[in-house]
Amino acid sequence: MQAIGSTSSIRPKVKSEPKSSQFNLSIYLTRPQNEFDIEDFEKFAIDRLQVLRRIEVLKARGASNNKLEEEVIKAEKKHFGRGSEQKDLLSHYILRMAFCRTEELRRWFLTNECELFALRLKNSKPSEIDDFLEKNGLGYEPISNSEKERLCAHLTSLTGIMATEYYRVPFIQVPMLVGKREVFLEKGFAYVSRDKITSLVAGKFRASLSKSLTLAAATTHRDNRVGPILDGLSKVGYRYGFDKNTANEDNDSEKVLNIFSDYLTKNMGHSSLKTKPAGVSKMFISTGSRRANERDKTCPIAGRCHKSNTQKYTVFFDTSVMMQGCWDGVCQATNRHVYYQIREGRCIPCGWDPPQPVFGTNTKPTLQPVTP
Repeated sequence: MQAIGSTSSIRPKVKSEPKSSQFNLSIYLTRPQNEFDIEDFEKFAIDRLQVLRRIEVLKARGASNNKLEEEVIKAEKKHFGRGSEQKDLLSHYILRMAFCRTEELRRWFLTNECELFALRLKNSKPSEIDDFLEKNGLGYEPISNSEKERLCAHLTSLTGIMATEYYRVPFIQVPMLVGKREVFLEKGFAYVSRDKITSLVAGKFRASLSKSLTLAAATTHRDNRVGPILDGLSKVGYRYGFDKNTANEDNDSEKVLNIFSDYLTKNMGHSSLKTKPAGVSKMFISTGSRRANERDKTCPIAGRCHKSNTQKYTVFFDTSVMMQGCWDGVCQATNRHVYYQIREGRCIPCGWDPPQPVFGTNTKPTLQPVTP
């Protein structure tokens, strides 16, 4: 495919030269120009979607920052690896087309792409970050060791310690950092430490992608060859980490929500359920929204009844899983959840550990007791 948005020519793919950098840093301002075949069109997009879905699943499970970083890097190596700059560019633009149609889709894509970019930026070498800043004309100039020694007293006075790297940035580009007195000012320039410069770059990435998604929604052209693929990608119609052709298809969102809602009211005794969409593949359910009963206040995590309706549920449509949590601060700090899953058309309690995806109706459920 010659360019994203133009599908007039589909020919064998062109392999790019391998890169030495571990992560691909890009703001994606230049559309891909290489030609590639229709099979790679779908494969590249699915590989990237696997990484983005991994981010969403881990954040939904309340994974720590270290765990999130470790698992996402592992997924990156599996689906991209070194020397995949062209694949990274193509897959981003394919998903941009797939997720630009509605505000909800754009929000999901923007959130997880920004998370991926931030993780890549954090784990890149200083030299790679410098090359990225220069390549994209961001105007963030790293200062020399001699200049850092000259300004040592001023720089250390900000935080009490000397950072490894500093950048000289026009002060008008960092008004928030200036307002918080987190930078040193001299002759119209602000001296910003590396940790703060990465936050600034991540903010620029988010603003650029948000604008691009809105523009893509108004200008993207689809044809009969790629339209169905894009529609399927935006629906996230397969389970994370498994082949999309072998995934169980009993995950209709309305059906899944009805089964879980019936279980919450009829089996668990919850009242006044209230649902709220949370991305393209999950839904929040709160209980006791009008007048909470005892079941709405009973918490398996704390092993007692709270004073108010603290129980909350998150439904994951792509795996037919429901996760029970608690709004109480002490309970949230434990990072414990109770899981339920739809198997053979009925809701089954699965205990404290996340259940595995189910791929057939003959799977026998394993019941696990839930004890505080």
